[in-house]
Amino acid sequence: MALKLKNIVAVLVIAVFASCTKDWLDVTSSSQIKAEDQFKSEAGFKDALLGAYIGMTDKSLYSRDLTWNIVDLLAQQYAALPNTGGSNSGTYSDVQKFNYRTALSMPQVDAMWNKQYNVIANINIELSYIEKNRGVLQSLNYTLIKGELLGMRAFLHFDLLRLYGYGNLSGRQDVAGKLAPPYVTEFTKAMTQQLSYAETFALLNKDITDALELLKQDPAYKEAGRPADYYSGVNGDGFYDKRQQRMNYYAVKALEARVLLWQGGQDNMNKARAAAEEVINNSPARLVTSPASLSRDRVLSAEHLFGLNVTAFIDIVNPFLNANNVTDAGKKNSLYLSQSTAEQIYETSNINIGLADFRYNTLLQSQSAGRVPMKLWQVFSTTDVYNIMPLIRLPEMYYIAAEAYGKSSNTGKAVEYLNTVRRSRGILEDIPLNADQQRVFSELDKEYRKEFISEGQLFFYYKRLGKTTFPNLPSTITANDRIYVLPYPDSEFEFGRVQ
Repeated sequence: MALKLKNIVAVLVIAVFASCTKDWLDVTSSSQIKAEDQFKSEAGFKDALLGAYIGMTDKSLYSRDLTWNIVDLLAQQYAALPNTGGSNSGTYSDVQKFNYRTALSMPQVDAMWNKQYNVIANINIELSYIEKNRGVLQSLNYTLIKGELLGMRAFLHFDLLRLYGYGNLSGRQDVAGKLAPPYVTEFTKAMTQQLSYAETFALLNKDITDALELLKQDPAYKEAGRPADYYSGVNGDGFYDKRQQRMNYYAVKALEARVLLWQGGQDNMNKARAAAEEVINNSPARLVTSPASLSRDRVLSAEHLFGLNVTAFIDIVNPFLNANNVTDAGKKNSLYLSQSTAEQIYETSNINIGLADFRYNTLLQSQSAGRVPMKLWQVFSTTDVYNIMPLIRLPEMYYIAAEAYGKSSNTGKAVEYLNTVRRSRGILEDIPLNADQQRVFSELDKEYRKEFISEGQLFFYYKRLGKTTFPNLPSTITANDRIYVLPYPDSEFEFGRVQ
């Protein structure tokens, strides 16, 4: 790509927290002028869009805490982190134990909220100017950039809902009377009103619907009949290359499947299945079936529907992936599975399941303290997959389809989807086609545990289903809102927020 991300710094000069607390008061007339300068040209819009993606790679967001660190720790698959004590110790041990408001954990939990809303603020600024200054954009650039921005806004808000909102929505009536985290659609000094969950999901679904309509012009979208030079006028600099690293049509469609599943209910479940199957059948992504490719592509890039290019990812992730001499002070945050946990997750007692599964025999490395997940380990700096953090991958769509078919009692079809993924991982023993519904959901639980280590999806799976217990959760703890619903920052309550 001709545009160099490393040169895009401070794309939007306004740094506020769009949750509308006192931080909004930092908006000044001079920052408004700078924003107006930013969006006088097509290049300015492109730079700002890329700047929003860069914002998502903040360590408190998707390059660390919202994926393989905090949200993954909450799923309790990793060995317990040491208690090093002190608010400056830097360990995540309090978060791992669901103690969210200690001197140690509070800044960690608050940063995810604040920085997520900060990126949303920048997106909303660009969305306002894309209408004001539409004349400086070629029609196709307007369509694609706006589609990506709306998709990103939906993606970011949904993860705020998943983390700071309530789960198991179809299984509890009390949520109907509660207010959701704010869904911010404008950049303004005014405090964004909290809405009900139904109203919030209406805004979220609208952003997704609008993004999908716009992104039917996406180069990734499967549509026959476009002339060979259709994108030549807007992609001479390679701006629309590597669509899996941007919010492309199929990334938004996969997001739609996630959102519908979270909302719950049979109708939404059926719609989620349809969205997932559209992605499975039409997206360029394909399941990885050859373990040989993992030597240079541990992140399974062929399966990516959406991921982020993280500058200097090696410096962010590799220090956490070392389970040798874990008592050293510098390794207080080492992320690894105990050998017994790894064997239990991957069913190694059955050689046709666990020992054959490349997620166990290749993507976990045996070190002195246990098994270290190597999916994100950064080694090959010259490959296209270096620095990539996957956010949505194709197997999730198979699991969504399987869950929906299982709920509708079409267990045979559910088993087919599960077996397809299992075979691609090297598993030699199929789930029987006549498996009952209970077996299907048991196998689905196992697949989420095996597949999403280092990606942060397992905790959300437990929360969505309202599981009151899950593997490795201490027997003294019941999985309920206290652990599933992370608290808003205290500053939000000072300004009248309710949770």
